[in-house]
Amino acid sequence: MRQAVKLLIALFLVAPLSYAKISLNQKELHYIKSHTFKCVATGTWEPFNVTSDGKLVGIAVDYWKLIKKRLGLKTNCLVVDNFNEVLEDIKSGDADLNFATGTTPDRERYAVFSKPYVSFPIVIATSNSVGFISDMSLIKDKTIAVGKNYTSDILLKKNYPNMHIVEVKNVDEALKLVSEGKAFAAIDILPVIAYNINKYSFTDLKISGNTPWNFDIRIMVRKDMKNLLPLLNRAIDSIESSKKEQIFQKWLSVKYKNNRDKKIIITLLVILLLVTGWVLHLTREIKKRKVLESELERLATMDKLTSIYNRYKLDISLDEQVEIVKRYERDLSIIFFDIDFFKDINDRYGHKVGDEVLKELTQFISNLLRKSDIFGRWGGEEFLIILPETSKKEATMLAEKLRNAIEHYDFKHIDRLTCSFGVTSFKKGDTSEKIISRVDKKLYSAKQSGRNRVESE
Repeated sequence: MRQAVKLLIALFLVAPLSYAKISLNQKELHYIKSHTFKCVATGTWEPFNVTSDGKLVGIAVDYWKLIKKRLGLKTNCLVVDNFNEVLEDIKSGDADLNFATGTTPDRERYAVFSKPYVSFPIVIATSNSVGFISDMSLIKDKTIAVGKNYTSDILLKKNYPNMHIVEVKNVDEALKLVSEGKAFAAIDILPVIAYNINKYSFTDLKISGNTPWNFDIRIMVRKDMKNLLPLLNRAIDSIESSKKEQIFQKWLSVKYKNNRDKKIIITLLVILLLVTGWVLHLTREIKKRKVLESELERLATMDKLTSIYNRYKLDISLDEQVEIVKRYERDLSIIFFDIDFFKDINDRYGHKVGDEVLKELTQFISNLLRKSDIFGRWGGEEFLIILPETSKKEATMLAEKLRNAIEHYDFKHIDRLTCSFGVTSFKKGDTSEKIISRVDKKLYSAKQSGRNRVESE
């Protein structure tokens, strides 16, 4: 029966082959044309993928449509009841890929993963009566509701093995448990929590704090289809910041509270005519809201682990700097670097030490940059530095300075660390995408040439 349902839904989701928007060689074109790729997804992970009027829609779906159109992929997408079925279909070979998930050690045994195409912090939702949760230690003895086998579930089990976790089918069920007082908190990605709180009118719930983790959303491909992976990465790199902004505004703009807030404000105004004490109460509530809005804005642009800019903010900043350069004909350079053999660090010392290394490295680098430089985490162990008013020669000298400083820096938890660097500067006719593509090739060249070196163009 489950297979029959899946096939029925899939009839609405078959995408015809369109011409590729990305330059492909003959071998790559043949590979794409000779396959119909079977994707599998749930329709219950709002706002990333949800079934509406027989169609799959959401943030991840919009990104996937862009990616498959630019590659000219033929796809047939199956919709299943829950994420456990997604994983089982990938394992068994019933499906080739899932376009919205994160990496875990268990999944890496049978699948490979694309670059992240978007990243969000994982947050904590509680009742309105709970104050700001500044640290996970404050809830380690509480009952936490989380989607079964979701990335949040895996992270909690790994890092807090004694925490009382209630596994549920989806975030909506987790929030219901919190609303009913059967769980202290629900944990998931910021957009998922915010979207479900507002869509299902959980007026007694709020976002009360952050976890130590970000969720990088990637495409998962089963290992025997790994030839598709570099093509997916190229398509991800080609997505313009303006397209990302459109998707962000479409699904995450704050517009769902207006009617409820108007009713609350009208009620309060009536009460204020009778009881002046409500003035103080209203002032406090407005202050809380401003603090929350400021925190949500910070979460949307900052990398949770390292406290530097995230990829979303870097994309926006690079677009802005390119426009400034085009208008005023000023210098602009970028440095793209990553940690050499970072996987070996995680394997040898554990992911917790790996996280500490990332934090220590970013703090060290930040202290060596100007205030005008824009520094952020591109994803994983990759970092980008945008250098306004900087020539290629100056940027190359800075990259060499950073490389040498890192090589000789004594990290707290590991013996030694090196990084590889790519450098490029703005050229006439450049777009943000062209600059990123060029600097990415230089970083790749640095790694192929032995690592711990700087390559510039």
